[in-house]
Amino acid sequence: MPKPMYVWSGSAWVSVASEVESLATYATQSYADNTPAMRMIVPSSVAVGSGSGSVGTSGAVTFSGASSVSLNDCFTSTYDNYRIVCHLTNTSTADGLNLRLRVSSADNTTSNYNGARVESNASASANRYFVGSTSFDVNATDDGGVAHGFVLDLQAPFATNRTVGQIISMGQDSGANYSSRSGGYVFSATTSFTGFTIFPGSGTIAGTIRVYGYKN
Repeated sequence: MPKPMYVWSGSAWVSVASEVESLATYATQSYADNTPAMRMIVPSSVAVGSGSGSVGTSGAVTFSGASSVSLNDCFTSTYDNYRIVCHLTNTSTADGLNLRLRVSSADNTTSNYNGARVESNASASANRYFVGSTSFDVNATDDGGVAHGFVLDLQAPFATNRTVGQIISMGQDSGANYSSRSGGYVFSATTSFTGFTIFPGSGTIAGTIRVYGYKN
């Protein structure tokens, strides 16, 4: 019968089997801790201006019939950079979709939202440049839509610094017209934010939002 093998742990003789198991656990955890990746964030709470909204255990936020959707405490010191993925399954808006940054469960409505974008659709391509707005324009179509989505990357929203963002969005309006937009944003004050709100110019929205932190 084979005899068990032992190694010196530094304080006692232990079996090779237990040391190999411990080493495997350490290696797996160490790899996970040091691999660049995105982690889904679970907001502390979700508030809607009307309709319904909730956050799942994984962090996915779903909402319906909402005049606005606010996510609280999703930006922290754990990550420097974040990605917001929004999929709208229905919207009755005719005035676009907007995003405001927020802290302490309150939107920042100052005139520090700036940006530029390019749009392409079936009829034309256009550029837009805005300075001193009270929100970021994140919509891909200005009409009531049947499909809409955007991906927004934010750099340093929690840091007491200027928040910078880049967006890609795509939408289809009720007339089966398609429109895509891409652009960038800067919040020109050095403000620390912990969340954000999306809201249409009018009407309501339904869909899902997920927020991810880019692992440092």
